[in-house]
Amino acid sequence: MLKNISLDSAMYYVVLLMALAVPLSTAAASIAVGLGTLFIIVWSVRHKQLPPFDSNILEVLAVYLVLQVFIAAMSWNPATSFREVVGEVHRFFPLIFALTFIKSRKQLCGVLIASMLAFLINDMAGIYQYFLQGAPRAFGFNHTPTFYGSFMLMQIPLLIFIARLEVLPLPWRRLAVFVASLSLICLVLSMTRGAWFALIVVVIIFVALEKKYRRLTAKICAGLAVVFLIVALTSPKIQDRLTTLTNANFQSNTERVLMWKAAGEIFCDYPIYGVGQKMFFEAYNNHYIPDEAKERPGVIGEGHTHPHNNLLHRASEGGLIGLAAFVGLYAYFFWKFFTQFRRERNFAFGAGMTALLILAGLQLEGLTDTNMNQVPIMREFWLLAGTLIAAENILKR
Repeated sequence: MLKNISLDSAMYYVVLLMALAVPLSTAAASIAVGLGTLFIIVWSVRHKQLPPFDSNILEVLAVYLVLQVFIAAMSWNPATSFREVVGEVHRFFPLIFALTFIKSRKQLCGVLIASMLAFLINDMAGIYQYFLQGAPRAFGFNHTPTFYGSFMLMQIPLLIFIARLEVLPLPWRRLAVFVASLSLICLVLSMTRGAWFALIVVVIIFVALEKKYRRLTAKICAGLAVVFLIVALTSPKIQDRLTTLTNANFQSNTERVLMWKAAGEIFCDYPIYGVGQKMFFEAYNNHYIPDEAKERPGVIGEGHTHPHNNLLHRASEGGLIGLAAFVGLYAYFFWKFFTQFRRERNFAFGAGMTALLILAGLQLEGLTDTNMNQVPIMREFWLLAGTLIAAENILKR
């Protein structure tokens, strides 16, 4: 059967399945990754060569993974850390799949529409949970409201990109505007404070880069701010969440500060290669947890597995090597997205701008939470990154 199906055709359907599955089902997304890997292996064995992947990106990922292997070898528990490294490898597959096998406008539009439909389902689930089930925070098909907030930070820029994509029929573009509005509502309903902060800064980044849209953006943001204020005044839940932003005695705030301090202490004690991937749980809960901490294993939950900060997470588990690898990897993609944005200046809110804002939003939220190690978030980010990088050459034709 595989003989009659080209690799490009098979892998396009894999990417299409991933676009539908990643926001909604980790298991279905894993099946898609597995199928894609199988197709590539079969094709490579038959042709005795690998498909033509982007060599520069592969080199960057290879350097990053080699450093992760070294950290795992020096870990408190190498077996656990090596399993985490192996798990991280497959999180990059959506990037490679999308970048390599989305080759035409029809395919690009298909993946974007599939993503939009998945976003719509995810949004409707969150709205149903909050308004009909009475959930205190919406979480959709994601594991936690915090993850849901991360997804909204990815969904909103992509939906704006789709809405302005002239190669798509008008009904799809109008649907994108509608879904973007729902995603904005769901971002609020997730009650994720870090994501709220990230969205505000992302808007500032956009107007700083796109000067000609400052007035229009200011009008839109002013209108949204008025709507949010009206909703907040009628919603005790949102009011309570807003008051926690500056409440030094709010437990979530105090626990985060304690974890940040502990992560700093771990880094000072293990400055070169840290304690190893997946070892923050052991280090913090059994060795570095402050006496003042109330959220402990067996008391509330099962203990914290990360310090609620991407940089401190990498520094504590990977030392200077892990921190440099993390910063270097995403600095490369920031640079890649920014240079793509500069080339696409004639297209307002192009693929490069979209990718840049998605990555900025995730990293900004990552200042108060550890989101760049979660499988669903990483799969969605790398899938969108590959799609948007591929979009540049496709849309120029």
